[in-house]
This record gives sequence, structure tokens and C-alpha cells, in this order.
Amino acid sequence: MPGSGSLSDRRRLPRVVLGAVLLVLLAVGAGGAAASSGSVHAEISQLTWGVPQTIRSLDYTHSGDPGTASVVFLAMEPLVKYDAQGHLQPDLASSFSIRNPTTYVYNLRSGVKFWDGHPLTTDDVIYSLQQSASKAAGSQVASFFSDVKSMTATGANQVTIKLKKPNPFFRYSIAVTYIGEKAYWSTHLKDLGTSTGLNMGTGPYQFTSFTSGQNVTLTANPNYWGQKPTVQKIVIDFITDPATLLLAVRSGQADGTFNIPQQQVDQYKKLPNTKVNLAPELRTAYLSLDTESPPFNDIHVRRAIAYAVDKSGLVKAVLAGYGQTAPAMPPPQQWGDLLSQSKVNSFYATLPKYSFSMAKAKAELAQSAYPKGFKATVPFPDSEPQLGKLVLSLSQNLKQLGVTLNVKQETSSAWFNTLYSHPKPMGMQVVSWVPDYPDPADAAALIYNSAFATKNSFNTANYKNPKMDALLAKQQGSVSNAVRAKAIQGVLRLGAQDLPYIPVWYDEIGMALNSKYKISNFGPWYLYSPWASNITAG
Repeated sequence: MPGSGSLSDRRRLPRVVLGAVLLVLLAVGAGGAAASSGSVHAEISQLTWGVPQTIRSLDYTHSGDPGTASVVFLAMEPLVKYDAQGHLQPDLASSFSIRNPTTYVYNLRSGVKFWDGHPLTTDDVIYSLQQSASKAAGSQVASFFSDVKSMTATGANQVTIKLKKPNPFFRYSIAVTYIGEKAYWSTHLKDLGTSTGLNMGTGPYQFTSFTSGQNVTLTANPNYWGQKPTVQKIVIDFITDPATLLLAVRSGQADGTFNIPQQQVDQYKKLPNTKVNLAPELRTAYLSLDTESPPFNDIHVRRAIAYAVDKSGLVKAVLAGYGQTAPAMPPPQQWGDLLSQSKVNSFYATLPKYSFSMAKAKAELAQSAYPKGFKATVPFPDSEPQLGKLVLSLSQNLKQLGVTLNVKQETSSAWFNTLYSHPKPMGMQVVSWVPDYPDPADAAALIYNSAFATKNSFNTANYKNPKMDALLAKQQGSVSNAVRAKAIQGVLRLGAQDLPYIPVWYDEIGMALNSKYKISNFGPWYLYSPWASNITAG
């Protein structure tokens, strides 16, 4: 969704179309508790971590934001989880499958216990999922469950979820919905996630204290069902000022941090005893052009703008080189298990290209209804100054063609309000999209669908093409990877031809870690994983 750093606020699940009934086995894991195999690492007594924001709660259901996710999923576990590539793997479910496009089955892992010693049951799973699905209970992830018809125990250790209609994204929702203990949750409805209520889970770490606005402390769960973590205690400090956080890592006050701003990556790299790890963030910056209103309803104007965007220069200047130019809305790493990376890269190479060329931009504008140029205003949120730099650079280039862009900074709230109120005309917008799922249709299903060219939806370009809608309906009505991949390829190809949106760059995320430690499997989906379990002595 459009974001100013959030992975979860303002999420929307698209409406889907009924499709053929298919049997798809997603993943099967070995039954029973996972073995603690692999090499044995020396224990790390304490890890101190700096998080660049405060968190509201230890209950992600009612505090759905990136900072909360990076803390909560150290301790609370979902039925299935993402691996480093965004593929779904068993977690509290030892196996899971899609019986047909509206029936999802999860077989619970045996031998799992909560921190207080009580065993995990189907009652705990169903209660947790029901709480997450409840708008009345104030769940901030309730939209994930809008297509759910029923959630029932269909065996002593089996939960079956039935949907009202097919929804290819629903399987990912379960990976970001943790399972808590029913008895504990139901008695802490008013203070769950606070300093007095904390939470009750099954994960490798357990919460021991939470001081709002300051820190969270976790300790290793000695009875964890899976591989025991090396780090025995984690102290997470909230350090919101980037300069202060940099100093904390420099001085050793913090052993590491996530989400390093691109402009600070080189500074972190120069710190003694510090190693910087980089991974794709999967955030896409793009321009939205109102295809229903002049001058952007003219394809030649849209092409002229596309040629005038110096993507490579922007990645170097704005992202300090820590990003990639974007040929399409979803980054190639967002295809999850739909298509191999080699096939994704080969496909992206076939998409129409709009390499930076002011000569081509001038030629396209000359063919438009505005050969002498035009004027337009482009707002950007103050929380994302890099988007402002993007349009300021573009304005300088377009000035050569007689086009005047008035670049206007707005507060994030005002910017979001405008985006969601969907005024007419929408004009040109600059947006960054943060994915909810490791699926290439995550953004496409919302920004290209004509049904979403309305208030509180994301087709900000007012783009309407029956061929596009048919392709989107085809991928949304199927759970076949092959069918969906082919349809989504058609979506992206048509989008690149019609240009309602111009993808500009993909961000990279940085993680700094004291060189006496090392981390494995760092990737874009770390937020929803017990990432500290992957840290060992260097």
C-alpha cells in the first residue's frame, strides 16, 4: 500500500472473482516438533538493539506497524511463516494446504507449548484468528479476513478456514497473524500488549518487560519447541533520532539496528567494528498520472514524462546508490513462489523501456496536444523527503520542454487524506508502495483495477481498461501459480504500454551489526520473523 514507512496501516484486500476449483498443495512439513539440528553456537548473553521508532504495543493485532512487527514476531508465532525469499513455510502448522480456492487447511504441530506451559490447541488458534478478524475488537488487520466465511476445528489438531470466494492473497495473511493463548488473551482484553498485560506466545523469546516510549526486554524461551536461539536476552531501545542511533551503534550502546536511511549507509560502513548488511526493501517509488484528466489523459504526455525521469541518476543522488531502477511496479524479489527469479528477470527485460532521454521526451511532447508544455502541481508527504527530491529533479528536466511542475510539500496526514479522498482531477501524484505480500499482484490488483478508481482505493490514475480488468480477474480467481504468473505478466506488460503509472526505483534496506556477531537469512521479510534467532557470534 502507499506508505510513509508502514507495512500495515491502511491495508486493503482486493475483491476477487470466482474461479476454477483447483487442488494446490502449498507446503508440507514434517509432523511433530522441529529437531534442533545444525551446528551449535556459543551463547550470546545479551543483545542490545536500536529500533528507529517507538512502538505502541506488544499486540500486533491492535498495533499494526513495522516497528511493532519487528519486536512482536520475535516472540509470537503464526501458523506459517515467510522464508528469506518470501516463500511460505510451516511454523505452528506442521503442514498446510489449499483444498480448493476457498478452503485452507492447517495441521497443528504437536508438542508446542506456550511460555506458561499450556499446550497449543485448536481453540487457541481459532480464538486468535477470530480476534484478528474482528473489527468490533479493534483489530487493525481485520481487512485481511474480510473474505472469511468460517474458521473451525476439523480435527483434534486441524483448523480449516473457508472463504466466501477465492482470494489468492489470503494465504499470506496467515503469515502475519500471530497465535496467542486464548485463556491469557481473553483475560487481558483491556491491557494486552501493555506493560501490565505483555502477551503470551510460543516463540523462541518471551516478553519480560515493556516500558512505553523507552524499551522492551525479551529472554530466550528455555522450552521452545524448535531450535534454541543463541542470544539469551534482547534489550530493544527505541531511538527515534537517526543521528543519536548512529552514535549508539558507534559507541557500542547498541549492537545493531535496522532500517538505516540510504543517506546514512556509508556513515555506518565507516564505523569501526560494524558490518552493514543490505537487502531489497521491496518499496517502489512511482508516479501516478490521472488518465481521465488533461494533460495526463494524453499518452504522449505520459511517455514524455517517462523519458524525462532520470531513474539511474535518482538512485545515485537520492538513494546514495542503495537501490535499483524500476521497470515495473513489483520488484523482482516480490514474486515469491509464483515464478523463479531467473524467469522474472528475463520477463522484465522484455517490458517496454523508457530510458532517460530528453530528446525522446521532447519528441513525444511534440506529438501531444500540449507541444509547448503545461503546468501541474505535485504534492509529496513530508515524511518521505526522497519523493520530493524525485519530483524536483523531474521538474528541472521537464522545464526544458516548457513544462512547469509546482512541487508542494504537505504533512503526511494531509497528503494521505487527499490520496484517500480521491478528488477529481487527481493530476500527478508521487507515491511509494510498500508490499503487504510477497506476491507480484499485491499492488497491481489495486492500482490497475478500474473498480478501485474511487474514494478510499488505490487506482489514483483513474485508469480503466477492460483488457486489464480481465487479466486481473483471471489471476485473482485462481490459485494456480502458472495461471496467475501468466496473467500478471500480461498485467505488467499492458501497464508499461499504457503508462498510468511510472515506476522509478526500488529501495534497499540496511542493517548494521557489531562485527563480533553475524546474521544469516537477512532479507525483506525479516519484520515477520524471529530475526534475532539468526544472530550468532562472529
